[in-house]
Amino acid sequence: MAGPEQRADSLRQSMEKMVTRLDKDNLRPVQKESYLCMARCCDTAAGPAELQQCANRCEQGVHVKHSIIQSAMADFQNRVQRCVQRCQDAAQESLPIKPSEKDIARAQDKLANCAADCAQEYERQIPKLEKSIVEQLARA
Repeated sequence: MAGPEQRADSLRQSMEKMVTRLDKDNLRPVQKESYLCMARCCDTAAGPAELQQCANRCEQGVHVKHSIIQSAMADFQNRVQRCVQRCQDAAQESLPIKPSEKDIARAQDKLANCAADCAQEYERQIPKLEKSIVEQLARA
């Protein structure tokens, strides 16, 4: 079994890979269309105000999809943080009133292992999270 640091790092790497896939497969095509739309605005707008309105309409889809991703990611990160907070609470509660160095070391190990378990648990949920985000993006 990997150590606590490796399990936490694995979660981070999995999240980064998911974000990269979401960006490449779902956000960039919309951004590209938005830029092309804005270029057309430059050709068709009669004046500066009309150009700005046209560009704003072109950007709407990008903002919506970006917001969906950001919201889902923030919710996921909050759930991971709550799990780690429960670990911190449990480690703190395991300490006697006057802890020795050994007690503190044991509580720190308990916290590190529990937090690593959180990372492992939530890493397993990344495929479901990604699927959910992709489905939300498709409906937007």
